[in-house]
Amino acid sequence: MVGHVDIALPRRVLIIKPSALGDVVTALPVLRGLRRTFAGQVRIDWLLGTTCAQLVAEDPDLDGVVEFDRRRYGQMWYHPPAGVAFAGLCRRLRKAGYDWVIDLQGLFRSGLLAAATGAAVRAGFAASREFAAVFYNHTLSWAEMPAHTVDRNIALARSLGVDARQEDLRLFVPPAGRHWAERFARRLGGDFIVVAPATRWATKLYPTRHWRSVVAELARRVKVVLVAGADEQHHTSPLAGGENVVDLGGKTTLVQLLGLIAAAGGLISCDSAAMNIATALGVPQVTLVGPTDPARTGPYRRNEGIVQTHLPCRACLKRRCPHIACMETLAPADVLAAVERCILLPGRAGNGNENA
Repeated sequence: MVGHVDIALPRRVLIIKPSALGDVVTALPVLRGLRRTFAGQVRIDWLLGTTCAQLVAEDPDLDGVVEFDRRRYGQMWYHPPAGVAFAGLCRRLRKAGYDWVIDLQGLFRSGLLAAATGAAVRAGFAASREFAAVFYNHTLSWAEMPAHTVDRNIALARSLGVDARQEDLRLFVPPAGRHWAERFARRLGGDFIVVAPATRWATKLYPTRHWRSVVAELARRVKVVLVAGADEQHHTSPLAGGENVVDLGGKTTLVQLLGLIAAAGGLISCDSAAMNIATALGVPQVTLVGPTDPARTGPYRRNEGIVQTHLPCRACLKRRCPHIACMETLAPADVLAAVERCILLPGRAGNGNENA
């Protein structure tokens, strides 16, 4: 019996949350809760997409990573070798002997992988998409689901008797990332703010002309470091070139990015993975929000830095929009005011985050 739930104690647990980077961060309270509840008595593995593995691979609360090649396995329906590889992954999962599987992804493929393990407990959300819930034997009902993604993950873990907590949204920065960021900061010669303009949805992007105004004004007061993924440099290059502006778009590893954000005085971003990383590192931030709902996916318990339009169509959750007025009408002056309030006030320029 675990807590108040009549479920046998596990020896091996698998978390399924392969992507995306920001979503993996929101699952950290489940990992922390499992480790707190079972200490060293249980092996905890995490099934992760190849690009996300670096995010938690060195976390001391995690025992192992099962890498999931999403691009390759996504071809299994029409490319026989990919189907063979996926079948091999399922056999390995079965052979691993997991007692519990907690599926936080909630899609058909993740549910199928949960079932493939043969685990006695296969937990997920009743509201999962693509009929994934048919693969679970323990579900968190619609009525029990909180609004925010982090709280939903915590609620599912607690329904199993796991002591997951809100303060468990903490990200471990590997030593290599910390040391790289320390060397970078010494070369830079002063405090800096990170600006992360990229995001996966076109509707979540802040207009480049507005970013230019924000970055130019910030650079008058503090050094600005631009970051983006390997295929997202086109979001940072139009903002680079001015004094006190350093463009690292596409030039850092994920581990280096963690160290950089942890060492920064603050982060300015749209609703993106960088936002979730900063939240989990305790870094002051300003978040520009348009088509998404901060109550569901915004910076967890960090609403003071949200800049959002008052248009009635905001939080529409649309990935396509003919006008994107929710982002177009966010004035640079309002963004800068939020930066002043949340990041640049005396005593806030610099980050004393212990995780860094």
